[in-house]
Amino acid sequence: MAINNLKELYLAELKDLYDANEQANATIEKLIPAASDSGLKDALKQSITGTKKGNEHLKSILDSHGEGVGNVTCKGMKGLTKEAEEHVLKEEYGDDSVRDAMLISQYQRMAHYAITGYGSVEAFAKRLDLLEDAKKLETCKEETMEGDLKFTKLAQDGINKAAKAA
Repeated sequence: MAINNLKELYLAELKDLYDANEQANATIEKLIPAASDSGLKDALKQSITGTKKGNEHLKSILDSHGEGVGNVTCKGMKGLTKEAEEHVLKEEYGDDSVRDAMLISQYQRMAHYAITGYGSVEAFAKRLDLLEDAKKLETCKEETMEGDLKFTKLAQDGINKAAKAA
């Protein structure tokens, strides 16, 4: 299918972002048992709740344009989730905190991908004068950024310090 204008691109990217979030949540569900730090486990669970809320916004936006979420596979997130599972679940670690540090790293790669996606569709919505859409998308972006900062704080305040340095 050819994308002929910004509105078509906008809708395609919303669908891609919806799938990216679905893939990320499925992977995070698999990663939670690998976390040894209880704060990290809680943050991962909270991130799933936040991403589901974001997808509710994406679905409502798509519905308002007469579109469904479609049958789209986000190839970018597919690669990120595969890498996260390989690095967190298949690597061997002699130190649980090192695994937790890797888990945060992989989580944040997925979160940054989502932040970028939200920023792009927010900009498209503004250009298309879809200000209600833009407001919802900005909220999703900001909430994802706040969640990302929680993971940075977890890493800096404890997990990275607990990880065996050498």
